[in-house]
Amino acid sequence: MLVDILPALLSHIKDLVKKVEIKPEEDVAMLEIARSDTQSVHLVFMPVGKKVRAHYHKERDEFYVILQGRAKLRIKNDIYEVGEGHVAFIPRGTIHGIESIGVDPLIVIFVSSPPYDPRKDRRYVE
Repeated sequence: MLVDILPALLSHIKDLVKKVEIKPEEDVAMLEIARSDTQSVHLVFMPVGKKVRAHYHKERDEFYVILQGRAKLRIKNDIYEVGEGHVAFIPRGTIHGIESIGVDPLIVIFVSSPPYDPRKDRRYVE
């Protein structure tokens, strides 16, 4: 079960997070963990109070696994408060956004299929 492995996984991921640098002009830091022709896997780090505004993708599905922190996750017009152990699937064409809330920074495993490329396939709605 995912919850059973989270402490060990989170310990290793916190070591990776130390290598992630957030540029002052950006709200999120991402570290690519793996990439194939069909998908990519990333570690996302978002300080409390930062957010990715509402957007959608015409060609990509996304899958989030929340490892640490709390967030307000918008999917379509619904807002969900999510935290450690929650997962979310966001099909292509679905408006979504996320905001880090609470005390600890948000750490997420993010899977994109096809591979992540925001320059090609991110359309902001706000």
